[in-house]
Amino acid sequence: MPSSGPKPWEAGIIGPDDTRAGEGIPMTADTAPHQTSVTLTFQDFYVLAAEDVDAFVVNWNERPTAAPFYVEVDGKRFAYAGLTFLVRGHGAELPRWVKDEEEAGRLVLFVEREERLLAYVYDPAAEAEEEAAE
Repeated sequence: MPSSGPKPWEAGIIGPDDTRAGEGIPMTADTAPHQTSVTLTFQDFYVLAAEDVDAFVVNWNERPTAAPFYVEVDGKRFAYAGLTFLVRGHGAELPRWVKDEEEAGRLVLFVEREERLLAYVYDPAAEAEEEAAE
């Protein structure tokens, strides 16, 4: 989702003492303002083609906050899986992981932060269990 105004660090939202790798935006919640959850649309994503799999990726590099724990898209809540892959040079690991998750009935997406792809998973079975418990 393109922004028409100045970048947060240009507008003074991020001060001169804040750092980020190369640009000044922190990567982790320990050093950055943090959202626990964010709602996005598929228009916010680009498609990463790796070997014979395609995956949705949102570029989080220009945002002044650390990546969220949850990403909601089209009513589906994706949770951070605790895995990251290199944006370039991820090799066969990323496509293999995506295939394994899809074969298990789970959907995946990625948040690009710095030179890493943070992996997120939507598990419909876990969501059904949570709804049944309520």
